[in-house]
Amino acid sequence: MAFCRLGDISIIQMGLILARKKANCDSRHTYKRLTLRALENDSVNLKAIEPFYSEGSLQNEYLTKAGTLIMKLSYPFNPAVITEDTEGYLIPSQMVSIKLVKHALPEYLCLYLSQDFVAKRLLANYFCIAQRAITVDSLLNLKVMVPSLKNQRIICDYYQNYRQICRLRENLEKEERAIMKNIFFVLHKDKEQK
Repeated sequence: MAFCRLGDISIIQMGLILARKKANCDSRHTYKRLTLRALENDSVNLKAIEPFYSEGSLQNEYLTKAGTLIMKLSYPFNPAVITEDTEGYLIPSQMVSIKLVKHALPEYLCLYLSQDFVAKRLLANYFCIAQRAITVDSLLNLKVMVPSLKNQRIICDYYQNYRQICRLRENLEKEERAIMKNIFFVLHKDKEQK
């Protein structure tokens, strides 16, 4: 297990300043843009994607690519791994794209960056700022713990199992609430008939 700077294992690219490229809604260059609401806990909410009309064609470096991470520069950071389903969306300047170049799995890094202690470290130098935003430099210099690839996979698999258990619990709670509601509905209806 080793600690290294995030800048040593990844390329971090800031998103596009959209105001410089914005056009009327009749522009022929239309993109699907990520919004701050689109980044949720380790996923992209496709319902929060908005259209963006550009004056011209935009460079591909500002579009999401599978296998990279997207992260907001303001708290909560909500890093998310881009998959084939979320590829090709426009990244605004309030976010960064993180492309790993060695030693780490995107899923592991996403999980690591979403931890509370990482947010505290990132925000430690920004305690006087009301917005609680960070810079690309603070990300580049962030020390991250990088275990072996085998251990990263184990951690990611454990987390996936944990998420699945959480979803099953949520579904079970919904079912139990529906059953309880139905029980009291039947009891109330039965009392009215007597």
